[in-house]
Amino acid sequence: MSDASVFAQITELDEARQRATLAKDIDSVAGIIGATLRYVHGSGTDEDRDLYLQRLREGFYDYRGLKVSRREFRRFGETVLVHGDIAIHVVVNGNEKNFVSRYLQVWADEGGAWQMIAWQSTPMPSA
Repeated sequence: MSDASVFAQITELDEARQRATLAKDIDSVAGIIGATLRYVHGSGTDEDRDLYLQRLREGFYDYRGLKVSRREFRRFGETVLVHGDIAIHVVVNGNEKNFVSRYLQVWADEGGAWQMIAWQSTPMPSA
């Protein structure tokens, strides 16, 4: 499969993950992220897949808006790195937050399906 078609597929999957997150469809989110997921928030909070999904289900994270403004891809065989910028509107444990982050996302072909296996974001300073 060409890089362009892989990148298009990953973009579609990530957009589906974002829609599912906003719709609080956690089962759909779970189908897109890999079993070995590491999710590092801009606050430095580091979660494995189970804890991240638990917190989504319990409403600890209540995402209200996710808008990617830039994506750049690099492919290394069955692994793809995505660098980008995203605006995030989320309520974390009752505290509302709005910010723009620069992120690194890792996707891996696991058993013939692309899955997100890592996310790490860093809030960008206000202009």
